Amino acid sequence: MRMRRWSAMLALFMAPMMTQAATDPSQQRTVLGSIGLGGVRVERGYAPSPLGQIHYQDVGVARDGQPIYVLFHQVPWFHIYYTRAQAELAKRGIRSIALDTPGYGLSSRPIQPPAIADYVTALRAALAHLKIDRAVVVGHHTGVTLGVELARRAPQQVQCLVGHGVPIYTEAEAKARLANPHWDQSYQPEGAHLSERYTFLSGRLAGSPDALHWSVFSLFLAGPNEWFGHHAVFRYDMADAIKELKVPMIVLSNSDDLLDFTLDRVRALRPDFSYRRLEGTSSNMAFDQPVEWIEAVTSSVAASCPR
Repeated sequence: MRMRRWSAMLALFMAPMMTQAATDPSQQRTVLGSIGLGGVRVERGYAPSPLGQIHYQDVGVARDGQPIYVLFHQVPWFHIYYTRAQAELAKRGIRSIALDTPGYGLSSRPIQPPAIADYVTALRAALAHLKIDRAVVVGHHTGVTLGVELARRAPQQVQCLVGHGVPIYTEAEAKARLANPHWDQSYQPEGAHLSERYTFLSGRLAGSPDALHWSVFSLFLAGPNEWFGHHAVFRYDMADAIKELKVPMIVLSNSDDLLDFTLDRVRALRPDFSYRRLEGTSSNMAFDQPVEWIEAVTSSVAASCPR
């Protein structure tokens, strides 16, 4: 009897703490390998490509009439960037596939720096392996560049394109980015190399401690060649590629996104695209605010993309 009373008292004491941990953004913790949604289909695996094996996370089962979503992440992140967003898509009866760009996450590591065209060739091979002939393609930052090149090269594969934070730079901006030194990943006493990266990012990025944690982890997971993807972006002619696009594009942004300043640049080139500025409070909105982000993405797709 005493044991039952003690258990009941402990449960009452712990309940407010558990509720706070579940709702407090500072306590949010995304776990690798956990989709955070029971009863949903999750498949992880590898697809062959010219740049080595590509890891993917395939979540949910598409309801009749719902398109498949293909998700391209920014670098040096990987599929975990979209884990919570994929759970939200699954709730809506939408199947989604998040692929780790070669060189990042659990995918193979290229030896030489690929161009954006090389990355897209590899990702197309992965999609062919998964028998994905047509999809809504969604990207953030680097992922937007990959989506634009895929849509430019193979418009028949892209039902529509959603880009949040378009990496479109002036020649001077791209040159300056290419001249920046690579991040020193040398081990330092007491793990100072990790805390230095965390401090650097916390001075640039709005968002949760969870997002900062995974931003740091993603860089060191990618290894000393983590700069390959960004350099490919800085060498890519985004303006010309956007001008050539023949598929519908939805351009999203929010004021705390690092590339919010490029929204008007894209609008000047393609006023026919759909544009939407979101009320996001994170530089990584898809990760930190997946419910709001997915609602914006899916409603925009429903309104602007042909079936």
